[in-house]
Amino acid sequence: MTRKRLWTCNNISEIDARRISDETNVPTLLVKVLLNRGIDDCEKIRRFIDPSLEDLNNPFLMKDMDKAVKRVKTALANKEKIVIYGDYDVDGITSTSILIDFLSRLGATSGFYIPDRVDEGYGISIAAVDKIRQMGPSLIITADCGITAVDEVKYIKECGMDIIITDHHECTGVLPDAYAVVNPHRPDCAYPFKELAGVGVVYKLIHALCIEMSLGDIYQDYVDLVTLGTVADVVPLVEENRIIVKYGIPKIENTLNIGLKALINNSGLEGKKITSSLISFVLAPRINAAGRLGDAGRGVRLFTTKDEKEAFEIALELNEENRNRQDMESQIFSEVINVIETKVDLDREKVIVAAGESWHHGVIGIVASKVTERYYRPCLLLSVENGMCKGSGRSIEGFNLFEALKHCSSLLTKYGGHELAAGLSLEYSNLEPFKRMINEYADSVLKDEDLIPRIRIDAVIDKHDINMESVKALAVLAPFGAGNPEPVFSYDKLRISDIRTVGEDRHLKLWLQDNGFYTEAIGFNMGTLVNEFNTGDLLDVAFSLEINTWNSNEKIQFNLKDIKLNKEVVIKNNYYFTLDKYIENEVLNGYNKDGSLLKIFKLVSKKCFAESDCPEEENMVFIPCADDMVPDRQDLAAVYLYIKANCAEHLEIRDLSVFAGRIANGYKIKMNYFKVKKCIEIFEELKLLKAEPFGEYGMLITLNGNTGKKDLDNSSIFKSLQALKKSLGKLKT
Repeated sequence: MTRKRLWTCNNISEIDARRISDETNVPTLLVKVLLNRGIDDCEKIRRFIDPSLEDLNNPFLMKDMDKAVKRVKTALANKEKIVIYGDYDVDGITSTSILIDFLSRLGATSGFYIPDRVDEGYGISIAAVDKIRQMGPSLIITADCGITAVDEVKYIKECGMDIIITDHHECTGVLPDAYAVVNPHRPDCAYPFKELAGVGVVYKLIHALCIEMSLGDIYQDYVDLVTLGTVADVVPLVEENRIIVKYGIPKIENTLNIGLKALINNSGLEGKKITSSLISFVLAPRINAAGRLGDAGRGVRLFTTKDEKEAFEIALELNEENRNRQDMESQIFSEVINVIETKVDLDREKVIVAAGESWHHGVIGIVASKVTERYYRPCLLLSVENGMCKGSGRSIEGFNLFEALKHCSSLLTKYGGHELAAGLSLEYSNLEPFKRMINEYADSVLKDEDLIPRIRIDAVIDKHDINMESVKALAVLAPFGAGNPEPVFSYDKLRISDIRTVGEDRHLKLWLQDNGFYTEAIGFNMGTLVNEFNTGDLLDVAFSLEINTWNSNEKIQFNLKDIKLNKEVVIKNNYYFTLDKYIENEVLNGYNKDGSLLKIFKLVSKKCFAESDCPEEENMVFIPCADDMVPDRQDLAAVYLYIKANCAEHLEIRDLSVFAGRIANGYKIKMNYFKVKKCIEIFEELKLLKAEPFGEYGMLITLNGNTGKKDLDNSSIFKSLQALKKSLGKLKT
């Protein structure tokens, strides 16, 4: 009876969808998805379905790009030493790698520096600058970092070095006084696309240098690594990011980069079709492992080496590090869950803040993601060492984590990041005040319903939308990822013709039908739902569409995202649940004067429709017929036989509506919450069983011993129900 997740969907005009489908020769199902995502005219649809590298924006539209290009050209002409200062994640590693390789092709003398995640943390530090000075550069170029390094940039200039910052993180206020600051998020930057990853910004710098130095399109040689960093950094795969990744995935499959090829082969992906999902869950974790548990420089060496043997050895090493990371992640996740369950008040605190001794900095970001997914609320995990807390956070839609940390900046020593992911550090003495402050901020911007996970429905469809051609056409929406998820549809009033679990009871398998339309549906990791639904139930289903191929035979399958009883069934169940409360207090206790029964039906109808998705019907009065409310002897026999057949020592009924559905389907009779509850109450009155409340909607049944035959006329409840039956008959007439 409770809604697990909220389904949200825009209203798509069927007329508009069919018109655009005719104009573009694109299947209506695909058009509905595009319209839902704001791609609402023929030219936008063309650019989305068939993007071109020619559609990329001119890199010189980015603020300070001209200054950055001029300084790099000068450094190349004067044979200056250049050091690339990167970050230790996939975005930073790929950014550093393509810049190092590109500059080397131009004959530059260059090196790189990536800080240690544990000892130095994210971004530029004074200690790191002192180490870089020993390398003798006159120019530093950052990759995926530096936008908040005001004091550090000042120190770099005092040391006689120039610095160009390329970054994509949010700006906290004053920009560093660098030679050039190339970041689409800087307030005075008019660049039309703000969502580039760090590697995307570096790619733009390389593109600009190619334009300025008449180098042709050699910048395109790096689109495989740019794709890797873009997907791994979970930036929205729309507009320029979509173009890059669309062209980059085929490049990855046929990459000429020795290190990337070694990584693919060592990951078991050789010869397989690469997808954004495989990048996110197979390749990226191995690259991240370089900086999470050791030297991130290995990632740069992997992608810049020309030695196949070295590439193979590094890839093998990263594979092993990734296994170690998985073990450590599992252990820390278990500890974090224990802290949350014992020390965090989830009823009061909208933001989870948990701290632990020496949780590894390289792993807690991943664990924070898993915690956010599990509890659907923002999460900040902090590792405590030597009086300091350092950690990472992940957020949910509607809660800008960067802005939240900015609000709490008086308690922080350092912070930075994005709307959905950020890093921070603070003194341990400020931990409790920080928890209070960030939760006070959350209370001001988040409502309780914001903490309910949502499923974005691209279109409500029916059997007329689904055919092999329309489902196959959805593939042009790929690559999928942040900002461009795999499309999800909903279909109302599908009846279960069969239901079971598969895969050691972990997954749910359904056979669904709707007036001649039949389909199979699989719900991965949804096996526990098998006890909540019955054959014959009417469902509303949220799902993605896929083609399942077996022995060269293709068939359409639903990949379930969520299922729930059809909304009309839910209203009806809620009606009988609510009606039970009123009837028990009023009618069955003998009070049925002056039309009180009709008043009850009016009250219950108003309440149930107002709380449903049909508030416009709240003035409608639903009066059930006697067969829906009053059990006869056949109904009572069916319920008792079912209980007796399924009750060993006890019978746990978690939801009487579901229980009623099983009896209705099994014995082909009418049954609902109200009616089955009255049957059980009659049995208890006749001392056939004992019934105790079990949760909000259930009962715990214990059968009594040898009770002998019972006479229904000895039940006052049965007699009251017969009187109710007569009253219902009068109301109906």
